[in-house]
Amino acid sequence: MKDIQLIFSFYRHPSFGLSLDAYLVDLLENKTFSYNYQRLVYERMSDYPYPYSEEEKKVLRKISELSPKTIEQQFNKKQLRSNVFLEKLANDKEQMKLLSAYFDRRLSSCLELLKGQTVYWKERSSDHPGMQAFKVEQEAANVTYFFERQPEGIRYKLKVEHAQKELDLKKSGTEILSQQPCWLVHNGAIYHFADGTDGNKLSPFLKQQELHIPDKLADNFLESFMLRASRRFNVQYSGFNVLTEPGQRSAVISIEAGLDKEPVLQLTFRYDRFQVTAAQEQELLVSLQREEQGMKLMRYSRDKEYEQLHTVNLESLGLKRLRPSWYVPNENQGKAWTAEALLEWLGAHKNELQALDIHCEASWEGKRFVTELPRIETREVKEGTDWFDVFAVVILGDLEIPFIKLRKNILSRDRHYRLADGRILLLPEIWFVQYADLFEFGENSEEGLRLHKQHEGLLSTHPLFNGDLNSRLSESGKSAYTDASQAEFTPSPLLNAQLRDYQKKGFDWLCRLANKGLGACLADDMGLGKTLQVISVLLWSKDQQVPRLESPAPKVQLNLFGDSIEIPQARWKTPSLIVMAPSLVYNWESELRKFAPTLSIHKHLGQRRTTDPQHFGRFDIILTTYGIVRNDVDLLKQTRFDHIVLDESQLIKNARSVSFQTVKQLQANQRIVLTGTPVENSLSDLWAQLTFLQPGLLGSFKFFRQEFVVPIEQQQDQQKLDKLRKIIQPFILRRTKEEVAPELPELTRSVHYCEMLPEQRDYYEEQKSVYRNKILENISREGMERSQLLILRGLTHLRQIAIHPGLIDAEYEGSSAKMEQVLELLDQLKDSGRKVLMFSPFVRHLNLYRRHFEATGHPFSFLAGEVPMQQRADVINRFDKHEGHRVFLIQLKTGGSGLNLTKADNVFLLDPWWNPAAEDQAIARSHRMGQRQPVFAWRFITKDTIEEKILQLQERKTRLASDILEGSATFRTLTEEELNELFG
Repeated sequence: MKDIQLIFSFYRHPSFGLSLDAYLVDLLENKTFSYNYQRLVYERMSDYPYPYSEEEKKVLRKISELSPKTIEQQFNKKQLRSNVFLEKLANDKEQMKLLSAYFDRRLSSCLELLKGQTVYWKERSSDHPGMQAFKVEQEAANVTYFFERQPEGIRYKLKVEHAQKELDLKKSGTEILSQQPCWLVHNGAIYHFADGTDGNKLSPFLKQQELHIPDKLADNFLESFMLRASRRFNVQYSGFNVLTEPGQRSAVISIEAGLDKEPVLQLTFRYDRFQVTAAQEQELLVSLQREEQGMKLMRYSRDKEYEQLHTVNLESLGLKRLRPSWYVPNENQGKAWTAEALLEWLGAHKNELQALDIHCEASWEGKRFVTELPRIETREVKEGTDWFDVFAVVILGDLEIPFIKLRKNILSRDRHYRLADGRILLLPEIWFVQYADLFEFGENSEEGLRLHKQHEGLLSTHPLFNGDLNSRLSESGKSAYTDASQAEFTPSPLLNAQLRDYQKKGFDWLCRLANKGLGACLADDMGLGKTLQVISVLLWSKDQQVPRLESPAPKVQLNLFGDSIEIPQARWKTPSLIVMAPSLVYNWESELRKFAPTLSIHKHLGQRRTTDPQHFGRFDIILTTYGIVRNDVDLLKQTRFDHIVLDESQLIKNARSVSFQTVKQLQANQRIVLTGTPVENSLSDLWAQLTFLQPGLLGSFKFFRQEFVVPIEQQQDQQKLDKLRKIIQPFILRRTKEEVAPELPELTRSVHYCEMLPEQRDYYEEQKSVYRNKILENISREGMERSQLLILRGLTHLRQIAIHPGLIDAEYEGSSAKMEQVLELLDQLKDSGRKVLMFSPFVRHLNLYRRHFEATGHPFSFLAGEVPMQQRADVINRFDKHEGHRVFLIQLKTGGSGLNLTKADNVFLLDPWWNPAAEDQAIARSHRMGQRQPVFAWRFITKDTIEEKILQLQERKTRLASDILEGSATFRTLTEEELNELFG
């Protein structure tokens, strides 16, 4: 086999210019080239038995991209004939420019692969491809640029060196092979340049030693070329004022927009007027500045050690690097950082950053922010009769801002407060938690923020006073609610009762608040004598009154049809108003006559009730109902009552109800609400009741829901729960039966589970499946909020089937296991002489037993909404006094509160209600003061039905009430998962 050598040879293509070909050349015995050679085509490379190296294969592939055929494929988009294409190409400057760049990139790639090797050149197509040899130098050449400022302009030259030898670019045969990057053929060698010099910078000097730029073109030359060259290349100057060291150098941290516009912290380095980051690779910072004395050129080398030191220092503060110059704090566990959070981080670490000589700049979206952390200082507290004026300031370095100026921002939760100089103070997020209630509850005054003393329970430990309000108050003003001695009061000698110890304490508490003109919520458990405690206060208050003498004596019209009469002056009184449900009127009248017979009573009821407000002055006590108040509010609000008492005040718990809107218009010296269940379903129940007592105590309903209801019920926020408890505790007194257990008979609770009959079970499962599918489909389509009515309908439907399918299906002929077992137990108790209260929220359920008792001839009492109010007292009396009436059927809503039925010692809860407090109230009709027998409460639950699931929800509702009143664990609201469980 002959010796063959692969060589690469430059030649000039008539249309495309300088190109490169590959040849296989036969070698003579002395290893010189013979005249036998053949051009090598990349596509047929395997046809030649030659041991190609990997570099040679890559060069051959690049050369194939320079073939006329490939060029036509790349540039002849219109598929013209070859001769037409070449003619048009030669006359198209833009296309020729693209073609030149195309060749430059590929020739440069070939030469890069051939460094240290020899390439060849042939001038004519007939020449031997190996006629001229050139070595491709491995080491790069260097260029030095010289700029000299002269009166007539700028003198510009350059020097090219390789291996410490200068290259004379004017020497014959010197040629630029490719422009960018530049490859230069000179004196038998081919050179490249380490600094990325392009051929355009060298080409003028292939013909002349230096260039002269006239003065009129000097400015343009300086900006367009010299400054750019100064940033990248080795440059020497003469006649210029050149600065090589910056006067000032600093590191700056700021907030910038990162990828996807998210905010990041950026570290920037400043060298006088230059700004660079670690992400910028330029080594030289160059700028030209015109001065009267001439041109000043700043050309600084970056201090990499200085930059690296500050990078390390910055990371030592707990920052994580995202990009070469971008950082975020490493404490957010992967969550996105907001601009506000980064601003707070800068403020919190400002002193540390200053110690590390890193300057902070806080700007975002065109706004300049203050980096100092603000603090609040209370300067003065002034007292009024029932208010405080608080003057506090926000301290920001040397600047002080009256705290009251932040009111709008705090209430609207706007963190951006604009200072007089245009900068923005970012309010700490915690301030909305700590101070929103102050601005919601308070009002502006000349002295700052005015707060009612009703909020002392909150203020006494508030951060605004460093947890110690009392040290700022006078002795007389240190407690708005209770005297230091816990002063006791003497009940009226006309009270026809002996108060138990806990009742006496309740009486004292009510009197103390009455003396201070503050409202009171007596929330004792059902059956502990709330009515008696209030009656004792009303009687005591009458003893304190001085009868009003009016001249002439007022005339009062007793009814619509009567004449006006003159009331004797001695009988003119300041009455108290008691508002209740219709079913409780008899009980209140009875209790008043029993315990306070000297108090005169007027029942403002019926269609012939008075329309003259002065008529009320004849009496001590006015009894009326919530319904009457709704109708007669314009009449009643004309009288300022001594006390207004709302019994079962949970009836006004709905802030949007007409009952609440009307009772809050009434006037009184003191307001009292009575309830055994201040919280039934949600903390929202509290707002209306306490707002009636103390307007403004809990702020607006919107604020109360946002500040307390949502955080406590949905987020289990213990701090919010503690704060709410501090606000309301001074106005709520609650004692449980457990606290006074020695004075009450034993209460035994039993849950009686009833297995469904087969026919009832099949019917229940069928309906449960239907409703479950409907509800889940509706939730997926409309959402939880819009599915409430359907959910309620389904739950109610299943509850009634669990009781007795006949409640919803008149054609159902089967029986109910629950009814059978209730009647069986009832017969046992009646035979032993017991009286039983039977409660259900469903009148239709009670009617099942009503019809049974009527059919069997057993006497019974019945109380539901359908029983006229004037007949209810007779119904209750008949059960109490008639031995034969051993069963009392009671609708839970109608008779579940206010009644005293201690003749019964057994309570049947026929089906569970959502709110356990309602059931406890029902039990308390029997288990209360005056009951001498042990009480047995039976809860009947149909097994494997929704009734069992209700028991679990009841336990959560019980927790909610104890959370706010007694401070136990937090409450969770019903979730979609729990809904699935109910229908599971």
